[in-house]
Amino acid sequence: MKQVVYSLFSFFVLVSFLSCSAGRRAVSRRPLVIAHRGGVSLGAENSLSAIERSILLGVDAVEVDVRLSADGFVVLMHDRTVNRTTNGRGRVGNLSLEQLKGLSLLDAGGVTGETVPTLAEVLELVGGRCRVLVDVKGCNGRAIERAVADVVARYNACGWVAVQSFSDEVLGRFASLGVEFSLEKLFVFKLPFIPYIFDGGLRRLSFEKYCHVSSFNVHKGFVNSGLVERFHKAGRGVKVWTLRDGDSLGAAGVDGVITDCPGEWLTLPGD
Repeated sequence: MKQVVYSLFSFFVLVSFLSCSAGRRAVSRRPLVIAHRGGVSLGAENSLSAIERSILLGVDAVEVDVRLSADGFVVLMHDRTVNRTTNGRGRVGNLSLEQLKGLSLLDAGGVTGETVPTLAEVLELVGGRCRVLVDVKGCNGRAIERAVADVVARYNACGWVAVQSFSDEVLGRFASLGVEFSLEKLFVFKLPFIPYIFDGGLRRLSFEKYCHVSSFNVHKGFVNSGLVERFHKAGRGVKVWTLRDGDSLGAAGVDGVITDCPGEWLTLPGD
């Protein structure tokens, strides 16, 4: 039975990929350019210096990853642990803000002297000069949604902050808080012919179910013009992740690109 399920799944992935390839054409306008992890080609990922360089470069938004520290502060970190991106070791959720601030971020393997930023520090630095797309990690039943919402409210940033997540539960909890900032659904691909998307698991795609979601953010390998048109007809935006050096985008009409190399996309003509 497992082999049958795996075979069907592989078939759906293949058909999705082929349909994407068949529908590719040149981009007619420049989408919003969103610097991935603060701007990983410009400095240490999820660092204040990379964010500042991205802003000076002229990006429309920076994307950052957040988790909760052991004492409830919203900090920038993609992984569950600090092992890859700092000179320390341990799970983010087991370390206090003071302990995290005692670590140095790494860039290309070297110690930078920069420490782990908080979301509050990011919003203070940005100050509305560009948008901020907050990727919420590490839900696990912890109260990260309230903590993020409180920080955004403290800096009056609802007009220039959005939150994205793979987790329906996280997005639902934000919606239940009545937040004023936009919520965006991360997923990998839509299965062909049937209304399901894959985000690590299978989820039924219903715009009524996702009434609180303003944008659907899809993996670069599975975007096509038909998908973009479908979401646009439903009044939803479409962003694509994560474009790297030399990547091209075939589907016309996407609203934003989340990219490691924002400079490549900023050179395209605007609207």
